[in-house]
Amino acid sequence: MDSKYPVIQVLSRQNYEHQHIVALPGAIPLPPLAPSSLRVQSYILSLTTNNFTYARVGSFIGSWWEVHPLPPSIPAEFADSNKYGRISAWGYGVVTESTLSEDSTVKVGSLVYGYLPIGTLPVDLEGGLSTELPGQFLETSSRRKILMPIYNRYLTFPPSIPTEQEKQSLGHDALWQVLFETGYLFNRFIFAFTPTDRVHPDQELGPVPEKELTVEQTHIGPDTTVVIFAGSGKTALGFAHELRHGRPEGCRPGKIVAVGSQASSRFVEGTGLYDVTMKYDADEGEDFTAQLGVDPDAHLILCDFGARGGAQDRWAGKLKALCKSMSIFRIGGEVVATNPEETLQAFMKSSQSEGIQINASDMRVHALRVLGEKRYFEEFLDAWQKCKSVGVKGLNLRWGKGMEDLAGGWDKLASGEIGPDQGLVFDLGIPRLSPL
Repeated sequence: MDSKYPVIQVLSRQNYEHQHIVALPGAIPLPPLAPSSLRVQSYILSLTTNNFTYARVGSFIGSWWEVHPLPPSIPAEFADSNKYGRISAWGYGVVTESTLSEDSTVKVGSLVYGYLPIGTLPVDLEGGLSTELPGQFLETSSRRKILMPIYNRYLTFPPSIPTEQEKQSLGHDALWQVLFETGYLFNRFIFAFTPTDRVHPDQELGPVPEKELTVEQTHIGPDTTVVIFAGSGKTALGFAHELRHGRPEGCRPGKIVAVGSQASSRFVEGTGLYDVTMKYDADEGEDFTAQLGVDPDAHLILCDFGARGGAQDRWAGKLKALCKSMSIFRIGGEVVATNPEETLQAFMKSSQSEGIQINASDMRVHALRVLGEKRYFEEFLDAWQKCKSVGVKGLNLRWGKGMEDLAGGWDKLASGEIGPDQGLVFDLGIPRLSPL
């Protein structure tokens, strides 16, 4: 494919497994950049099953299909936005143009971390720098106000050409920094070990006393068993890491249990983050309770990060009678290729299930209110650096180069060929920059 033209990924909105890599010769020259804006070209992107979630439920929550719409230069065969669309990814881009003030800390060549389009067609971000954290850019355009705030905040870094070691670090950031953050927020603010930090995920519109999480629901201590469904996922791994390493003495759970598939069990056991590893169908065995090892007087916490086949609901039904107290939380859903109608039905069914739904963006909004922007990001990024420095045993980056490799990675991920021990990251190339 001729790389002198921008290239983007285009998906079928009926089935995200059907993708097209489309060149855009009509996109050049780019239009003038609006005031108070950055023009950013994607550089290092990751792919996880999270991208499939954006595609599956993007029409119902998050408006993820609308973040980066089909460009005017799209070929006519893909121009129907009811049939085709674009989904984004987390990673790094490079600032190719800027209309921010001359004294801005963000210059042409700066790196930008955040939610970026899949492709080499630059995206224009409109807004400004945070007053409390001038190294962070807040997207405030009217088109993106419907998005949850977490998708409109970008971290910026001075211009540089990363060394190979630095590039590996950027790859881990792209792959699971934001997924780790979900686990970090869950551990730090839902299961708060500091009472004044405790928040409820449904309070973004103000206090909701009748929905307030009780101390009993969110208590974690030596008498607590935390059961994590889909424990091989990056978000679950981040949560398990923080349960072990991000809590003070006396506030750590007595036992952390991972529940997952046969295919992921060896990887999960090798991480060393879990005390017990069980299969989804373990509840059908006669030694179920003995294998789980739950004390009837212990507090049991079930956390669903995307269990298969409704496993968490089955387990909850069987465990209720065995435990004095049990709390249920839902963080992710099962990733299955379905059409929009089937997805909506599954989404409505899930919303009626027992348990508290957790949302990363809402948790971050509350955390920023509790701690302030500066303290929150200092503490979070410190926790992330500590996690990244030790890594997760067995988790390795699998690099690709260019959009064709990314397309191949998308297909392999969709067909289940990528194991939990592999993290897909792609180098789309550093764009050519005009002189300042």
